[in-house]
Amino acid sequence: MAEDFLRIIKGEICPYCDCETKLVKGEIIHPKKLTFVPRPLYLDKMFYQCINDPNHYVGTYSKDNKTSLGRLADTELRSWKSKGHRSFDPTWKELKIFKSQKEAYQWLSEKMEIPLEYTHFGMFTMEQCKQAIDLCEKLKSEIVSKTINAG
Repeated sequence: MAEDFLRIIKGEICPYCDCETKLVKGEIIHPKKLTFVPRPLYLDKMFYQCINDPNHYVGTYSKDNKTSLGRLADTELRSWKSKGHRSFDPTWKELKIFKSQKEAYQWLSEKMEIPLEYTHFGMFTMEQCKQAIDLCEKLKSEIVSKTINAG
């Protein structure tokens, strides 16, 4: 079980199909984008893609174009991951609730009661994304309430 979990969050196994994945270029993931000029950079980016369902995929870090950003995701999970970042990122970027991204992830790790090394939207399930969004929105509401009440 633990070994499968690690292979899933490394993009080596599709969590939907329980099958192997393959490393493919972005032009395979986004074939309709090939007509754009100039060529979008993400077409040369690498992705891990399910060998059974091409809609299950995850990107790689640009530093090596090989290390997975997390688990493979379908359209719905990719949407929840994106929503998660839109809720979470302002806590340390614009609102400065946290001094750094690392501090924000430490807070989220404690609140979600999962190890810090697995506290990343790329590794989250849909349920974990929803939980993280809820926690972030509650935190932001509390900060706004305190600011209003203090003023």
